[in-house]
Amino acid sequence: MRSKSPLTLATLINTKRISLAIVLALGSGALISCGGGGDSARVAQTVDASKNGVTRIELEDNEGYAHFKGTLQLNLNGRNSENALTNLNSKASWKLSDTSLGSIRNGLFTAAGKPGELIVTAEYAGLSTTQNIIVSDANLISISVTPANSSVDECKNASFTANALFDNGLTLEYPLTWAITEGATLASFNDDTKGELSTKNSGTVSIVARGKNNSDETISSPVLNFPINDSLVSVALRSDKTLNMREGESATVTLTGTYNDNSTAVITSNSNLTAAPSASLTIEGAKITAKNGSYAGTDVVLTGSCGGQSGELDLVILKKQIKSIEIKNSNGGTDNLSVTEGGNLDLNITATFADDSTDSNYDYNVNWSIVDSKSDDFDDDLITLDQTGKLSVSGDLDLALNQQLKLVVRAEVRDENDKVVTNAQGQQLVDEINIVVRP
Repeated sequence: MRSKSPLTLATLINTKRISLAIVLALGSGALISCGGGGDSARVAQTVDASKNGVTRIELEDNEGYAHFKGTLQLNLNGRNSENALTNLNSKASWKLSDTSLGSIRNGLFTAAGKPGELIVTAEYAGLSTTQNIIVSDANLISISVTPANSSVDECKNASFTANALFDNGLTLEYPLTWAITEGATLASFNDDTKGELSTKNSGTVSIVARGKNNSDETISSPVLNFPINDSLVSVALRSDKTLNMREGESATVTLTGTYNDNSTAVITSNSNLTAAPSASLTIEGAKITAKNGSYAGTDVVLTGSCGGQSGELDLVILKKQIKSIEIKNSNGGTDNLSVTEGGNLDLNITATFADDSTDSNYDYNVNWSIVDSKSDDFDDDLITLDQTGKLSVSGDLDLALNQQLKLVVRAEVRDENDKVVTNAQGQQLVDEINIVVRP
């Protein structure tokens, strides 16, 4: 391991010549921040150190080498008076003596593509420790792959590690890619930079890890043949929301597999989700979003499958929640509507939804009527209103020259039980409009 210098409070007291009052405060359990303090990070670290009783810090042992194409994870730990350990990677302040060689965040050093040597300093609540890092330009000579387990059940994930060996004899973190050379229909690396295999079915897959050496030549690991067990017995698909969904609403679905040892596992990310009709549902991973429904409700079957097993959900996709309706004529007008003897007036409904979008030709479960109690007397045989919203006036009405009739037309949205539908605020979906019949 490269040299590093842990720092304790005792050292800090000696080197900083803290006053007697501060030493007494330290003796009572307080941790004092020293040297260049005053910034918010230092204050937060001091509070955290006092809370957790941290009295000294140290870097975990490591090789102290990084490749100029790779990374090196450093781990800073704090210990209390009872020697209990706390990881401080995300809480410490990290500094590099030469930022041209790389960068560091939460203890992860990322090389910048050139060799050299630098010093890393980790600071926490006035304590600090350092370590040398050599950034190597050694050449990659071989890669070996090791699975976390000897096999995996279908529709589960398997983890692999790869060791990159260099011509200086060291094994270092190095950018590698993962690939399946045989059996690509059975499994996949969703992120080819990580050794996390997502399996879909049983069988054997052939796996390799690859990297480029300093001459840009591809170095491949020996092929690893990895078995996927035929062990899935059944699957069940569930949603965290109601199965009746309105357009725009989303839900999260979960596919759970049961295996031949009676164990269960969530296998949603490994499964294939499909919808029929597909135009009514958007599928993004485990998230489904309703679209292209109908007022009566569009039946959709969502299927989740993996390992030769499948499960289904019967969904109903409805139009969006209606906020209000408004009667208009066929040209979209709402004011000074009139119809003459022998003429017709076509009325329709504009529905406004909860998201303020509209449907200018809403006609589902609408009941049209002329409100007798609010209208002038008229002959039902000569003035009629059908359920499409068409108002017809017979030419036999024979109004006097200066006479006119005032009518009030009402539209209601009713449900299957013939009750007036209400919106989310409990208001009935009803509208009325005044119409004048002229000679």
